[in-house]
Amino acid sequence: MQVSRRNFLADASALGLLAAVLPQIAAAQTTSAAQASPDDAPHDSYDFWNGFFDSVNPYSSNYGQKGESRGPTDQLPDPQAQTQYLHYDTERKRLRYASDIQEEELLDHDGDVAVSIALAQFRPGAGEANLKASQLRVDTTQVHPFVNIITPLAWSAIASIAPNKMGQISLDALGFKSPQAMEGTSKILLTQGTGKVAVNVSRAQAESMFIKALNIMIQGAKIAAPIVSLPAISVPALSTFTEMMSYWEDRTRFVMAGNLTTAVATQQALKDPDRAPTYIGLLSGDYLMVPQRHVDELAKALPNLDLVQGYLVAKDADPNLPLPQRAQSSIPGITYASMHVTVLPSDTQLSKPAASTSGGTSSCPSSSGSGSGAKKSSTPTKGKS
Repeated sequence: MQVSRRNFLADASALGLLAAVLPQIAAAQTTSAAQASPDDAPHDSYDFWNGFFDSVNPYSSNYGQKGESRGPTDQLPDPQAQTQYLHYDTERKRLRYASDIQEEELLDHDGDVAVSIALAQFRPGAGEANLKASQLRVDTTQVHPFVNIITPLAWSAIASIAPNKMGQISLDALGFKSPQAMEGTSKILLTQGTGKVAVNVSRAQAESMFIKALNIMIQGAKIAAPIVSLPAISVPALSTFTEMMSYWEDRTRFVMAGNLTTAVATQQALKDPDRAPTYIGLLSGDYLMVPQRHVDELAKALPNLDLVQGYLVAKDADPNLPLPQRAQSSIPGITYASMHVTVLPSDTQLSKPAASTSGGTSSCPSSSGSGSGAKKSSTPTKGKS
């Protein structure tokens, strides 16, 4: 089996970055702050992220399961924080749940699709005003691996976000719209028109080992924006990386917590008999993510809301006010994040059998080796108190 240099380097860069910063992290660990109180950090980060990628990880016994292997009551740290996805219908000027997207709205394309995700805004609600720093993470994975490749690929972006002196968060000001910062959420190839996506927002203590590790990695990678992007990395490698980071994070508080959710982008993918029973539709346009605890309050306000440049704004808001100010006064109690998604048909057919050439090699243009994908046993086992 041939190994693509690009995908091998993607795996090696993620795991190599961890290896490179381990000495600095070990030194920082000796001066780490005292354990966070249960009130500030009630959730066990490792319990949530351990096994997070099992449904798309060939090394897991849960690989390929059609049903939900991680339910909201047994795997989410707080079912009320479960991430809910809404899509903005530009024709009807309204928000609706992404699970309500109809078949005829999806691409009519029997093949792979190219997806890009651009983070738009994150607006903590009034109840989250004490969030001095948060982690916003977007994960996207393939469900069907490339031909002649053992593992599906994944794309991940982990952002460290903090409010300015005015208590507001601007992803633009933090540099999240730069090409370098968007590597982990752009040029995503979903084979056979389907994949999985997850958006999670959590708060780690400012002096936690996770924050120190993240800052060291950002400095080591010489990234201007406070974001770690992992494009086209094998699922086993990303799983190992994630479990290691969560081990350092230890305790946290999830503002939004979502398991990997099946996303279908084509009509053919929707009709696939092997598709998971629960899914969201994936269209070009704007998406909004809110925690389950704010769903009822949002439902009451939806008829009077527009989604403008990633902000929720009341339709009767004063147009003479700056957009961020209009957004700040609209549904102030609701926490939300938004992103812009682009879905395009791709000419690739990388998940289908390829004809062999006379030399006996696959016609697949790129491959990803599994040698860099460490098994879960390489992740330290967290002791329970």
